[in-house]
Amino acid sequence: MLLEYYDGDNLSTKINVDYPNNKVSIKNYTDDLISRAFGVNTHPTIKDYEEFLESRCFPRTRDKAKLLLRDMGLDCYDPYLICKKTEGRMAEDNMWIKFIE
Repeated sequence: MLLEYYDGDNLSTKINVDYPNNKVSIKNYTDDLISRAFGVNTHPTIKDYEEFLESRCFPRTRDKAKLLLRDMGLDCYDPYLICKKTEGRMAEDNMWIKFIE
């Protein structure tokens, strides 16, 4: 699976996720640590990747989370599916994820 992480219109990080082999590889396109998907971490794990996706979602404990999920057409809190629906966009920044797959 291939994802691209952007800061506005600028590609920051390409993320290649290989679940069968339990590997994540990345290529950073910026020296700005804030704009990189994994900051200073240049060798993220699957766990790091999953935490990254969850960081691009509303909190699991958010009030009325079930209503948000229902509005998205989701039955459960799944950071991958939420990010696919929202492109990982957050109100606080200009970062977003493009799912290439």
